[in-house]
Amino acid sequence: MTSSTAALEISLGEQGQLPDGRSWQVAVGGYRCQLNGDNYFQIEYVPGQEIAIFILSSGEISLEALDLWFDWLFALNPALQNTDIVDADTVVSRFSRSNFYQRTELWYRGNNAGEFPLQWVENTQGVRHPLRAEPPKGEVYHRHFHALGIDFSLRHLDPEKDLERFTNWMNQERVAKFWEEEGDKEKQRQFIDSVIQDPHKHPLIACIDGEPFAYFEIYWALEDRIAPYYDCQPFDRGAHMLVGDQRFLGGRFAQAWFNGVTHFMFLDDARTETLVGEPRADNRALLKYINGTFGWKKVKEFDFPHKRAALIMCKRDEFFQSMGGI
Repeated sequence: MTSSTAALEISLGEQGQLPDGRSWQVAVGGYRCQLNGDNYFQIEYVPGQEIAIFILSSGEISLEALDLWFDWLFALNPALQNTDIVDADTVVSRFSRSNFYQRTELWYRGNNAGEFPLQWVENTQGVRHPLRAEPPKGEVYHRHFHALGIDFSLRHLDPEKDLERFTNWMNQERVAKFWEEEGDKEKQRQFIDSVIQDPHKHPLIACIDGEPFAYFEIYWALEDRIAPYYDCQPFDRGAHMLVGDQRFLGGRFAQAWFNGVTHFMFLDDARTETLVGEPRADNRALLKYINGTFGWKKVKEFDFPHKRAALIMCKRDEFFQSMGGI
């Protein structure tokens, strides 16, 4: 799995719709796109190029009306880096891929977004760290993946609703091999409660089209066991993950959910510049998917007291420049 997904293959006259029902049609040199009702505009773009031009002809247009078009074009054309908005032959605005995907209001449903005030505290282990915002309940992230025609979302784990499902996932042989947390509902409830009560962790259930399929345990790296093994910064973030529904393990589904959870972690705090992970070094399947994907790289291997681990890392700038293509 890599982030260099091929551009959308299209032919003259081909047509389709956005998730909200607005239509597009391939025209000479680009697309004819529906803005609203009988109002249309042109996108001049040749697949593989770095710049697209949105040509407006409907007078004053709210740029918010173009957001889904930006997302659609960026998502399906990995080479595209900038879009120019042209009205009356004048460039009135420019959006880069990186800036567009850092707009929290389009996908982020959390309560932080980097606005939580900086206040230093010390935990019971004597580690000084920024005070963390309490994770919100409910949905925290929602995004449509255009190439797959699916909606990916993240919500806070609900012990009452998710316990049976979580227990089933933890007791799957392939999951137990790496998590080593198999056991009955009582044990899993204790595990869930310990995560919820830990201020440096945020347990999330991932869904595709509303159907739960995976668990992501987001954590602040500075307060975590990984901190001593690299140059950890105050807002570095990491995640432990398991995919309980095997239908979504490989191929482009994995590309979508891995991109989505990475996107969420960067949106959740604008001060987060680095994401990290520490899967077992012998988890070859996971490392195969991760290494080189959307800015993620395997940095080194090291020894925890309980396992040989691989340090994987993703930088904000690299991620936002490469995300898309799904």
